[in-house]
Amino acid sequence: MKIQTNAVNILERTSSYLQAGLLQRTPVWYDVVANIQPVKKFNREPIFKNPSTGQQRTKFQRFPDKVNYKGLYKTRYNVIDKKVTSNKLYKAPKLVYLEDKLRQLFYEQHPWELSRPKIISENEMGVEYDWSHIQQLGKPLDGESVVQRCLYLVKKKKFDNIIDSYNQARFEFYRIRMQQELEEQIAQEESEMFGSVFESSAIQYGIEQEQRVIDQWKQKAIKETEISAAKRVNPSESWGKEDAEEQEGIDQEEEIEELRL
Repeated sequence: MKIQTNAVNILERTSSYLQAGLLQRTPVWYDVVANIQPVKKFNREPIFKNPSTGQQRTKFQRFPDKVNYKGLYKTRYNVIDKKVTSNKLYKAPKLVYLEDKLRQLFYEQHPWELSRPKIISENEMGVEYDWSHIQQLGKPLDGESVVQRCLYLVKKKKFDNIIDSYNQARFEFYRIRMQQELEEQIAQEESEMFGSVFESSAIQYGIEQEQRVIDQWKQKAIKETEISAAKRVNPSESWGKEDAEEQEGIDQEEEIEELRL
């Protein structure tokens, strides 16, 4: 199938129409397309090098040092290995950034930091921060602060490797986070001392409701255990109490259902 190039030649056609007088007024998009012209090269070119990592994409994988299922060592590449390598050359390389790896590592080690509220547009305001210190004015302390502080230390070559830079940024984060939590706790205790009353949070309320149901279930389980033990000791005396216990159990189940609602 022939490649259709009519759409990309719109600038040349429009220019010829304007010169010939077929168009009396210049289109609104004419100057924009003239400054940013569409690509006219449709042939796919192989990408031998990943621009984000700088690694060659034409290298074959190393042969394994172990024998295969036939009891032999692999010493040459087959057609399948060469085909997979050639197909990768025409695919768009996957962009890899150091910041993403640091973010993934930090939030894997500190999953509860994801529960803190965060504004998505924090890094899109065009505000430049001074990452010579991790705490910034107008920006809350979070995992992104650790990432940017680590990159600053790597750029300034404060440490020998990136692991030491990350650990230093992480320890600074811990110190400030503990200070913030201590200040919040002291402020809450002072407010309670002067008569302030703090309602339970949604999480605490859910835990209290769950604990109430567990306590009721525990009482019911204790009674059923006592009944079972009494039946094993003297079965004839326990049959008369079954109806009363069953009725009491039904009442407790109704109360639990009301609490759930």
